[in-house]
Amino acid sequence: MPRSVSHQLSSARAGVSDVCQLLLSPSPAALDRCTPLLETAVAEVSACLPELRGSQGRQDVLDEAQRLFLAVGHAKRLLEGAAEFHHNWIRRLGALSGGYTGSGEPATVERGSRMQIEG
Repeated sequence: MPRSVSHQLSSARAGVSDVCQLLLSPSPAALDRCTPLLETAVAEVSACLPELRGSQGRQDVLDEAQRLFLAVGHAKRLLEGAAEFHHNWIRRLGALSGGYTGSGEPATVERGSRMQIEG
């Protein structure tokens, strides 16, 4: 039996909320766990889009969509904060290890790429 639109939105919101909890302590392991949770949330919303269009005016669907919207906004702010934190550390590392450029900017730090292989 197919799940209701409201239930699918609720499931997506639960995944996004889990991401928000992980982002409160954004370690590399926590960030790695965010990707599949967000991918699942996107799949949930994508799967219910056709039914969502036919659910206009249903208060339960509107309420759940609003809660999902707020959860996504919270995750967005947390991700932006994590990105800014990382960016600032890269700049600081450049200044500490390479000094400054002629224009007063921290030197660029050559970083290795990160690769994960599972077998």
